[in-house]
Amino acid sequence: MTTRFRTLNLVCLAALGLAAGVPAAVGTAVPAAASTAAYTETIMGSLGGGFTDATAINAGGQVTGYSNTDKQIQVSCPPQKYGQPKKCFEPIQHAFLFSNGTMTDLGTLGGIGSEGLAINDSGQVVGWSQTKAGTSDAFLWNGTRMTDLGPLSQFYPHGINDSGQIAGTCNQSSPCVDSNGAFTTLPDPPGLTCSGAAAINNNGQVLGSCGDPSGNSHGVVWTNGTPTVLPTLGGPYFAATAINNNGDVVGFGQTSTFAQHGFLYKNGTMTDLGNNVFMYAINDSDVMVGNNQIISNGVQQDINNLIPAGDPGINYAVGINDKGQIIAETNGILLTPN
Repeated sequence: MTTRFRTLNLVCLAALGLAAGVPAAVGTAVPAAASTAAYTETIMGSLGGGFTDATAINAGGQVTGYSNTDKQIQVSCPPQKYGQPKKCFEPIQHAFLFSNGTMTDLGTLGGIGSEGLAINDSGQVVGWSQTKAGTSDAFLWNGTRMTDLGPLSQFYPHGINDSGQIAGTCNQSSPCVDSNGAFTTLPDPPGLTCSGAAAINNNGQVLGSCGDPSGNSHGVVWTNGTPTVLPTLGGPYFAATAINNNGDVVGFGQTSTFAQHGFLYKNGTMTDLGNNVFMYAINDSDVMVGNNQIISNGVQQDINNLIPAGDPGINYAVGINDKGQIIAETNGILLTPN
């Protein structure tokens, strides 16, 4: 299982990152010719609307995220320069589970849309859904049904481990863990104010983000409720994005010269992975992926050089499991090692 930042955290990171000069993934990468492809590429398809966004993968290769259905909803049109506004429509998106080549619509809590955010090795999915009343609530899908976990303003889920513990943000400001309906708020480290939990591993270690009074960001790992503040790369911006079951953490941040570097934090040691490296996921063998890059045993490669020539390219890898399977967020692509 790989656990990582998602949704609210990534939205905030994207805004901060763009302000700090983090390059956004745009368009579709084109794979270079490879003499021997290292991966087989699977296009997961959609729920009928032609677009799929994968967000998380478990050890068995099951994937969740959201996908366009074949239904649409009328929305407000942008202002028209001439004449009356036309009717505008957007596709309705639902959370899904992709397993053994089949995509299953997880439905909603009675409302219009939903999104899967994280998945554990039992196939349990957490995410958010609109309700019949029009609110947005957290949900847990147990394989057969979706359970309402309450309004997102009270609990926003970001990760789930194999014990069913769910890490997230309580009351829009506090990192917390839901264990079978019992919520535990995690303490802020001295001098820092934390904004939420982003991921949880099978040992119950929780990864989150905090800020100091100067506006600098910090990564924090809670072990048995005790916070450990990660060292930064020397600059004000720092994003810890994923933690594996060994407690190793990856992410990216600014150096003292405001360059954007990736990092691996392992056994109390921070390793700088170099300039313009943006890691979003790590498995238990410390294989890391992010954007179009993979790092294994200290070797960094472009994933697009490892897939069959002519297959759709990868520009935003966000998950990797212990089998080495990789998911790309924007294209609904699953890569399986050959």
